[in-house]
Amino acid sequence: MKNGLFVAVSFCSVLFASLIFAQTPLQKIAPAQSTVQRAAPAQKIPPALNINPSPEKLPAGYRSIKLGMTLEEVKKALRSDSLFGYRGERDVSLLPGENRVLIETSSGGYLERCWFQFYEDKLYTLIVNFNPEKIDYYSVFTKLLEKYGTPAELTPEQAVWRNEEVILSLERPVSVKYIDRTVFERLGEASRVEESVSETIRSGILEDL
Repeated sequence: MKNGLFVAVSFCSVLFASLIFAQTPLQKIAPAQSTVQRAAPAQKIPPALNINPSPEKLPAGYRSIKLGMTLEEVKKALRSDSLFGYRGERDVSLLPGENRVLIETSSGGYLERCWFQFYEDKLYTLIVNFNPEKIDYYSVFTKLLEKYGTPAELTPEQAVWRNEEVILSLERPVSVKYIDRTVFERLGEASRVEESVSETIRSGILEDL
């Protein structure tokens, strides 16, 4: 019971700090020569949060772009959606490593740069960067709470939701990431194996000295 209460209090504390950080404007320092006293601007009080008690299933992507789509399917979807600002093959590049492709778009409107990362011809990471002058962090955060409930992880810098299939994260300034959890963890495990093999070889070489 005490552990549950501690977790609840900790979550509320971090959530409150996140909201205050998102809402509080930076105060300018008055010039030294000025003697005029100005009233400090009233702090905006965050509205009551609507946290969904019955969260929706985490989305597998944004708009018509879904995790697991092939490279050609994503290209076709991007050509049909002007919001992303896709310019064709000039936005497609190969990444270091085997079977990895990246699409990078930039619309200059509500969205800034967006990245679509593929492994073995399947989309496994989608990163959407919103223009903070048009869509702020707090607005996205509250919408995600309304739809997907309490995040699994919460700090002043990011909020993370996850299930067995998808990792959804919101990061500052206003970046939303959709990640195929199965592929992500498989690639992470492969990377750890490569590091282990490399360290074993290195140790063997040093032992021969």
